[in-house]
Amino acid sequence: MPDDSRPCTVADVLTHPALQLRPLSVAVAARTRIIASAQIVVEVEDMEGLGQHELVLILGSMPRSPEDLEKFVQKAVEIDAAAVAMPESYRPESRSRLIQNLAEREIPVLEVPQTTRFSDLIDTVNRFQSSPDAVRFNKMLTMQQSLVAALGPHETVSALLGRLAKLCGASAGMTSALGDVEVSEGVLPFKLLRDEIAGSSFPELELNVSGWNALAIRLEESLAKPVRWLIVGSRREQFLNSFVRAAARVTASLIDAADRIDVLVDNQDRAVRSSILSQLLELEPHDNPETLAERASALGISFAREVRVLELVRFGPKAKGTAAAVPLAERVVKAFGQNADALLISRLATGTVVLVEADPKVRETALGKLLTDDKGLLIGMGRAIGHVRDVRTSHHDAVLALQQARRLRGSRLFTYDEFEFTTRLLAHVGIERMAEWSAGIIGPIKSKPILLEALQAFFEAELDVMTAARTLHIHHNSLRYRILKIEEIVGGSLRSPETIAAVQLALMAEGARGASSTVRPRALETVGGTVARNAAAIDSPLETPGRAPSPSGLGAVLPE
Repeated sequence: MPDDSRPCTVADVLTHPALQLRPLSVAVAARTRIIASAQIVVEVEDMEGLGQHELVLILGSMPRSPEDLEKFVQKAVEIDAAAVAMPESYRPESRSRLIQNLAEREIPVLEVPQTTRFSDLIDTVNRFQSSPDAVRFNKMLTMQQSLVAALGPHETVSALLGRLAKLCGASAGMTSALGDVEVSEGVLPFKLLRDEIAGSSFPELELNVSGWNALAIRLEESLAKPVRWLIVGSRREQFLNSFVRAAARVTASLIDAADRIDVLVDNQDRAVRSSILSQLLELEPHDNPETLAERASALGISFAREVRVLELVRFGPKAKGTAAAVPLAERVVKAFGQNADALLISRLATGTVVLVEADPKVRETALGKLLTDDKGLLIGMGRAIGHVRDVRTSHHDAVLALQQARRLRGSRLFTYDEFEFTTRLLAHVGIERMAEWSAGIIGPIKSKPILLEALQAFFEAELDVMTAARTLHIHHNSLRYRILKIEEIVGGSLRSPETIAAVQLALMAEGARGASSTVRPRALETVGGTVARNAAAIDSPLETPGRAPSPSGLGAVLPE
C-alpha cells in the first residue's frame, strides 16, 4: 500500500489481497469510481448520514422491509455511492433483489467474506485518504474508542478481553501471578506461557512458545487486586506489531482504572454503612429512629433474619504476610462474602463494631473463619434484636461478652446467650447506670491501684487467696492485709455473698464502661396495673411478663 496520499478507487479495494472482496455486480467502468470514505449502515436512520461517493457497508439486518430497501436504493443513487458492500452471510430473501436494483442504477455491489472485518475495509479506504501519521493516529483512536465502549457495569475484565481479542484477531486472557487462569477469551497455552512468565518482574514480555506468539503485560498489585498478567496471543508469525502492543496496553490501563474505580465505590459504600452504624450506636431512647430505620433498610437491614451486633478486637503483632496484616473490616467483608443479608462495619476507638443480618449458620461459619485465620482475635456478640433502636443495646451486650472472653482466657468468641445470671443482670440494667450505682464501692478502690489489682486478682482466682497471691507474686499474708483494707472500704466481708455480688458487679460495670459508652436499657412502665413495654424494650429473662416489677430485690427494675 503506498504511503503517499491519493484517492481510493473501487479497483483498489477489490484487488487488495488482505480484504479478499468479491464483485457481485461491478461493471468494468465502475472500477475507477472514487471512494471518498466508507460508512456502516445498521439502521434506516443511518442512511441520513451518508455522504457523496461513499462506500456503503450494510449489515444483514438492513434493510428490514421492502420499503426500507427502496429507500436505501434511492439514497444510494442520491449520494452517487461509489459502491455497496454486503456480508457473505447477507439474507438470501433480500440479496437478489437488492443486487438487481443497485445494478440497474449502475452502482457496484461487493461481497465481504466472513474472514474480513468491516473495520479493516474502512481502515484500508482511510489509508488512501490520509498521510501515514494521520492513518496511524485514526486507527489507534478508533481502537481506543472501541475498547472504552466495552466498559460496563458488569464483567468488565471479560468484556475488555473479548474486545481486545476481536480487535487483534487473537485470543486473550488474564492470569494470576501463579498462573491461575481468571478470564479467558479464546484458546491460549496458559501452562506453557506461565512457565515463561514465572518470576519475571518485567512490565511487558514478548513470548514465543510452541508456535504461539504472545504479549504479556504485568498489572501491578493495586488496592484491591494482586499482581496479574494480561496475555494476548496468536499462532500468526507476524502477530506482534505496534497495533497489538498499543491495544494490549490500553486494555491493561482500562482494567487497572476499572479496578481503582471499584475500590473507590466500595470505599464509599463502606463509609456510608459505617456512618449509619455509628449513628445507630449513638441513638438515645428519646430520639426518633425512623429516619435511621429508613436508611438502614436501604442498606439491606430488614430484620427478616437474625440481626446481631458484634465487637471485635485483636491482640499481638500483625505479622507481614499473615491474615492479621489485612485490615479487619476487609477480612469481615470477605468472611461473610455474599452470604449475609446485610453488613455494616464501623471502626471505634475500642475495636471494630459489626452489625450483621444473616442466618445463624452463615454467621457461625464466617466468625469461625475469622478466628481460624487470626489467632489474636477476640469477638463479643450481643443479643438478637428486632429494631434499629436496639442496636446500641446489642452493642453493649457485645462489650460485656468481650470482657468475658478476655476474663476466661480460653474462649475467643463469647455471646449474650452464654451470659451467667450476674452478667445478664448487668446487661439489662445497663452498664452506665450500674457504674453510677457502684461508684461508691469501686471509686475509693480505684484511687488505690494496689488494692484494685489485688481485688481483681482475688476475683479472677475465684476467691482463692493462695492462687491470687502467686499471680501477684506476693506473700499470701500481704494479700490478706490488702483484702482487709478493701473490706473496710466496701463495708462488708468478701466472704459474704451479698458483698461479693455487689463488688463483682461493680468491677464488671466499671470495666465495661471503660470499654464503651453505653445506653440505659428501657424501663418498664406500669399502666393500669399491667406492664406496658416501651417499643424499644427487649425481653429480659429476669422479668415476668404480665406482672409489674417489684420495687427491690434481684431482677427488679431499680429506681433512677
